[in-house]
Amino acid sequence: MVTTPAVIDAYETLGTVAPECGECEGTGMVTYFHGPYERERECDRCHGLGRHLPCPHCTDGTQPDTGGTCATCDGYASPW
Repeated sequence: MVTTPAVIDAYETLGTVAPECGECEGTGMVTYFHGPYERERECDRCHGLGRHLPCPHCTDGTQPDTGGTCATCDGYASPW
């Protein structure tokens, strides 16, 4: 399986920018509240890259025909 950073580099080599992550808005970090404190953590969707490539074979990590775990993305809905 090709890792996401390699795929993103391939996008840039072709002159195309990989899609921005909608969860963190391209920053790679997500802000959340822990009690009265505001904290930041790495985005779960793009794993801190700021760009997200969805799995070409599924939308939620399961195979549409069988309902089992997608073999392409191992259930993460992204070829990570």
